[in-house]
This record gives sequence, structure tokens and C-alpha cells, in this order.
Amino acid sequence: MKRTINPYLFIGLFSIPVLVFSCSQNGESKSPVNLESSYSGKDSEQSAGLRSSAAYKEEKDHTTQSKKKLIKTGNLTIESKHIEKSKSNLDVALKSLDGYYDNEQFSKSDYEFRYSLTVRVPAKNFDRILQVIHHGDDEIISKNIKTRDVSTEYVDIETRLKSKRAYLQRYEDFLSRAKSMDELLQIQEKIRALIEEIESQEGRLQFLDDQVGYSTLDIELYKTISRPDSTTEEPGFWENAKKSIANGWSGVVVLFLGLLSIWPLLLILVPAGIYGYRKLKNPKKSN
Repeated sequence: MKRTINPYLFIGLFSIPVLVFSCSQNGESKSPVNLESSYSGKDSEQSAGLRSSAAYKEEKDHTTQSKKKLIKTGNLTIESKHIEKSKSNLDVALKSLDGYYDNEQFSKSDYEFRYSLTVRVPAKNFDRILQVIHHGDDEIISKNIKTRDVSTEYVDIETRLKSKRAYLQRYEDFLSRAKSMDELLQIQEKIRALIEEIESQEGRLQFLDDQVGYSTLDIELYKTISRPDSTTEEPGFWENAKKSIANGWSGVVVLFLGLLSIWPLLLILVPAGIYGYRKLKNPKKSN
């Protein structure tokens, strides 16, 4: 007896694996993107620029030793006998050493002329400008030179910037794969925060580069005109006599000028006084 296969049973058996495969595909497509674990494993860490703490420290130490970042600053107070000539010589020296004035002020008082100067020169020429000043004719009253090593800070910022740029690239890749508005907003906020941090650290690196590349020297250049005499001597007899005569004559002049100012009153008082004096002296004649 020949057995026939039920066509419906055959269709059902064939449909089961198809349904299972399609369900698994739908489940995978609907799963949200996990921002913290989408990249996992050694390959993803390398693509994001991530390193272990030991590798980070080793690279940082090596870079710090390979390039020193030094900031040189100084303060000088200089007394000059010919201040315009000293200022002109400094102008010439600064120009020859590729430097410039970051600040230049001039002031004059009863006792001195003064230039307050802030000089910027390439770090390689910092010692040379000091030598030019030392070999001049002016007298250095005070000097203070400082050197600050910012190598560790510089390398630390560079390394952190490299890591943050890698994370920024990672989140920009996430942006095109966002499945919902919440994921999109979350990724955009991460990108915004990273950009702000990167710009802030880039600005700090630019400032350090400027301070390292150009040294700063504050100079107070002055010329004394005259100094007030602090010692006083007691005047002698003749000096006091001259002052007394001068003071007496001044008093007479003041009195005379005062009488002139009241001449109408004097015209009344003088005759009245004369008449009163005569009457008191000869009372009988008046009767």
C-alpha cells in the first residue's frame, strides 16, 4: 500500500526554522544601543585609543623625559644715568633677538624718570638679553630669575587629549546608529561635553606653548633727577636776623595796605579823635 505525505504537514515543518530565524533577526534589530559596552574586547579598545594604566604611565614617563617644557621669567630693577640712551640700547638688543615689548609705560616725577617694561623674547635668547643688560653701563639694583618645569602638566594634557579625541570619534560613530530619540540626545550630550573639555585643554596647551616658547622679563628702568635732602642744619644768628627784618617789613606793608583799605573810616575817626583829645586837654576853653 502506497503511503502519501500530507502537504500541510510538509509546509508546517518547513515554516518552523524560517519563523525562528526571522524572530531572532527582529529581536536583534530592536535591541537598544548600549553606549558603554557597544565596543568590547581588545580590538575595540585599540580602535578607541584606550590604554591600560600601566601603558599610560609608561608612555607619559617616556614623553616627559624626552622633551622638557620650561617657563623662564625674571624681574630686573636698573638705575641709569642716561635713561633715553639705555632705553634705545634695549630697543636695539630686543629687535636683534626677535623679542618685543608686551607692555611699555613711562612716568616722570619731581625725583625721577621711569620706564616700566614687560619684555618677551624667545626662550633660547633669554640668557642673551640678560648678558646684554649686564654688560651695559647701567647699574642693576635688583634681579630675580625663575624657571618653572611644566613638562608633567604638558604631557598629561596631551595624553588626556588623545584619549578624549578617541572617545569623541567613538560617540560620533554611535550617532549614526542611534535607534531612538533618547539615544540620539544622550549621544549628543556626550559629544557636547567632550568637545568642551577638548577645547579647554587645547587652550591650556596653547598658553603653555606661548609661555615656554617666549620668556618674560619685567624691567624697571629709572633715572634719579634729585633726592630730597634729609639732613637739616640749624640757621645761624645772621640768618635769623635777615628773616626777622624781612618778616617785620612784611608786617609794615600789610598794616599800610590794611589802613588804605579803610580810608573813608579814617577820615571820620581822625578828626573826631583830634577834637576829643583837645576837649579833654582844655575843658575850660570848651565852656
